[in-house]
Amino acid sequence: MTFAALKNAIDEGIRRNLHTGIQIYISQHGVPLLDAGFGEAAPGTAINSHTTMLWRSAGKPLTAALLLNLLAEHHLSQATLLGDVLSDCGDKSQLSFHQLLTHQSGFPETDTGWPHVSWSESVRRVIDTPATLEVGTAAYHPQSSWFLLAEAIRVLDSGENGKRPFPEVLRSRLLQPALLNRTHCGIPEETSAGLPANVLPVLYERQQSKLVPSAYSSGAWLSTPSAGGNLRGPVCELGNFYELLLRGGALPDGRQVLRPEVVEQLTAPGRTGEFDLTLQHKVDFAAGVICNSARYGAETVPYGFGKAATEAAFGHGGAQCSMGFCDPPHGLVVAWAANAFCGEGQHQRRNRMINDAVWEDLSLL
Repeated sequence: MTFAALKNAIDEGIRRNLHTGIQIYISQHGVPLLDAGFGEAAPGTAINSHTTMLWRSAGKPLTAALLLNLLAEHHLSQATLLGDVLSDCGDKSQLSFHQLLTHQSGFPETDTGWPHVSWSESVRRVIDTPATLEVGTAAYHPQSSWFLLAEAIRVLDSGENGKRPFPEVLRSRLLQPALLNRTHCGIPEETSAGLPANVLPVLYERQQSKLVPSAYSSGAWLSTPSAGGNLRGPVCELGNFYELLLRGGALPDGRQVLRPEVVEQLTAPGRTGEFDLTLQHKVDFAAGVICNSARYGAETVPYGFGKAATEAAFGHGGAQCSMGFCDPPHGLVVAWAANAFCGEGQHQRRNRMINDAVWEDLSLL
């Protein structure tokens, strides 16, 4: 398969200075069809399938899956209140995990201080900052609530007095069992130091139609964990996570990583028909993923999955850079990441072009 339409879409983005390179993974019914990079990871260095890409919010479903698995392990549910797990969480104690996971908890724009303050300070800022919206209002939380969800994960993992760092819990409880061994939540400086350019790409921002290096490539932006916004890895591993969901939480050899009921909770619509104040569009959410919301406007819905996606499709995008989704009726998994933030409007057009090109190349349009 040549993937001619996809290559044309990626090349068009390179010509328009939307990115210098894109990494993409596509599989159908568990069979990889494409795992490759197109363009450059850094000047003069080709991007390839091993390059560690920034997923941003496309990594949120992994955090959500881990939380739901731990809740089930402790015989708790989405209806459980945050305060029943996390002590000293102020007026956030009466929020349910369902409200937090479906972006209805009322404090979407809270400044967490990430990446320039400690994890504990980010958690404290979220707890101490009053809600600006009524609880139950649909408003996507880019970062804030995910620090509380991750802190709950730390408590459920080992108790209040023995909490491990979130990246360590994520690795031992999900990434290693799911064989996602090249995925990280923040990359420590001692790990990133000396990595070649084709492994750790230069990230860019688009300013006045030109690409300029972004702070996200290095320093605190690279190393500081954020459960809702700083997962990184080759996108084939993001694709492997969606394949895991399609198998009901099991690996190809049958080993169960996520409970089947957790997969169902993660992907079943839990907030529907609501206008999202952050995304400025009607968008449906499950407990950690975006449900296909094309019925509210296929050409306008943010972070959609392409015009041929079925109603059953679900996934999650990362701000201005990435997308991961699967379409169960087609057995299709798509994950991709660009190395540049090109502005929200340009990125949504890029997202539609790339996803539609995949459907075209697979003759599913």
